[in-house]
Amino acid sequence: MSALTLRLSDSLAQKIRSLAAQQQISLSDFARNALENYVQQVQQELQLQEMIKAAQSLQQNPKLAQELKQQTAELESQNTRLEAESTEGWWR
Repeated sequence: MSALTLRLSDSLAQKIRSLAAQQQISLSDFARNALENYVQQVQQELQLQEMIKAAQSLQQNPKLAQELKQQTAELESQNTRLEAESTEGWWR
């Protein structure tokens, strides 16, 4: 396990000590949990940004937009057909 040294303002250090004491965990555990949560949040935000960029680039490509419309129409048609088939003769 690696060690990390941080310099914190006195007020932030006091808040961390107080919260860690309230949760009955060590300062190290509190800081580790906080960093893990922050890293997870940042990773999710970055993934969302990448997904948004990808969606925007798809929207800007007319050929892809047309293909997506066709595929969506085909899937909706198949879904409608499957729903009709599943309700036909349901009493049998």
